[in-house]
Amino acid sequence: MTESDCSELKFALRESVERNQCKALLLSGGLDSSILADILRPKQTFTVAWDNQAPDLPYARMVAHKYNTSHTELTLNNKNSLFHILRAVILGLKTFSPIDIRNSCVVYTGIMNAKKQGFSDIMTGDGGDELFAGYNYLNRYFMDVNRLDIELRRLWDIMHFSSISLAKTLDIEVKAPFLDDNFLNYAKTIPPAKKIGEFSGKMWGKFILRKCFLGELGGQIVWRPKLAQEEGAATVNLKHFLETQFNDIAFRSRAEQARAEGVIVRDKEHLYYYDVFRSYFCPPYKEYCSDARCPGCSGCVSAKTNYCRTCGAFPISPN
Repeated sequence: MTESDCSELKFALRESVERNQCKALLLSGGLDSSILADILRPKQTFTVAWDNQAPDLPYARMVAHKYNTSHTELTLNNKNSLFHILRAVILGLKTFSPIDIRNSCVVYTGIMNAKKQGFSDIMTGDGGDELFAGYNYLNRYFMDVNRLDIELRRLWDIMHFSSISLAKTLDIEVKAPFLDDNFLNYAKTIPPAKKIGEFSGKMWGKFILRKCFLGELGGQIVWRPKLAQEEGAATVNLKHFLETQFNDIAFRSRAEQARAEGVIVRDKEHLYYYDVFRSYFCPPYKEYCSDARCPGCSGCVSAKTNYCRTCGAFPISPN
């Protein structure tokens, strides 16, 4: 990584943050939101997690302390508010996909509380993983940059972010500097070989970001191992929590009813989300589709995708 590479990247991202100024930041303590904290120096940061044992929390606290923000931690393992949040996410996104809901309840809670505190907008790190090869599954392509390039371009064509949709339901704006048109176009021109690299005997994604912001953030943040959002915020615990909502007999009965509607329910968590979905929407098979249908729920999908955003089925071969 050359000094010129870093100067160019930092200039482009700082310009993007300047174009997307706001006072609040959704902070996970991961690389992307921590970089934004360094550039933005927000007045207020929000971190959302299942409970106070979530892996994200100590990193977010470290960053909030470093930049002297007013920091709010919000936990989800409260029945009084959790069911409202889940329903709002399912309604806002029209989904019963477990992974999307686990991730999006974090986003929704942070945005909702920013709104409650009087903020009209909030910044997120959306786009960093897609643009800079951050997802763990991309590791399989690190030895073949041509295949990595193909997969990144596929990601860019299909990437979407629940924060934008959910913010609209709350009448608040999301600012996402990584998705700013000018920065987005610049980031796409960075060769894939510069987005991956070796450190301490391990290959890393987002390598150019890590190397260029090491001085600002320090090694603990920069070389923090990548966690999926549901792992960092510990919302994987929703699965166990929602298993208590059905006994086995009720689960089998409702799963059979769902199958009659063209939906394959995978477990009790999935069924809970589908029941909430059905309280707002018709069965997916009743929707008109101009392209293809998911074999897992009969909902509409693109013929080019291997993931269903309605039910979370993966991998799929649309029919």
